[in-house]
Amino acid sequence: MEDSPSVASDDIRYQGKAVEDEDWIREFLAGQETGVLGLADDEEPHLVTQLFVCEDDSIYVHGASDGRAYDLVSSTDEPQACFTTSEMGRFIPAAEPVNFTVEYASVVAYGPISLLTERAEKRDVLESFMDKFAPQLTPGEDYEPMSDESIDRTAVYRLAVDRWSAKRGEKPADEPGAYDSPLR
Repeated sequence: MEDSPSVASDDIRYQGKAVEDEDWIREFLAGQETGVLGLADDEEPHLVTQLFVCEDDSIYVHGASDGRAYDLVSSTDEPQACFTTSEMGRFIPAAEPVNFTVEYASVVAYGPISLLTERAEKRDVLESFMDKFAPQLTPGEDYEPMSDESIDRTAVYRLAVDRWSAKRGEKPADEPGAYDSPLR
């Protein structure tokens, strides 16, 4: 690895929840399934929820070789992007509703985004998606190996993380009154 992303968690308003541990950030990202990619479209933000993999301080997403996200990334020389993923834990009640809180963890990453162009590099990233989301399956046995045509028609995006920040709010397992979301 060249330079690791800088940890910008000191920019978080409530420092009691800031995470400075880069290993925790990497582990959290490895354990998440989806996140939201943020791109700028002139004065309007464009957000896309995506499956992702994080490797070597880069976040990879993939999709069709057309559409708004593709146009935004391909029409500009390495535009800046952001990406976030989060998880929610238990609700923590309080005497006054304004003081209710929730356990959570999140990471936000920033950096330039580009399209991968080399077939071999795209194949490696797409195989990482299969390893992450279908580790129980074997190519050539459980599914056909990826064809060159399939790889060529897939857009693979790389967000090269310059900086990231993380937050985490947890309470003890025996926190009085803590409860799981009634929506799950």
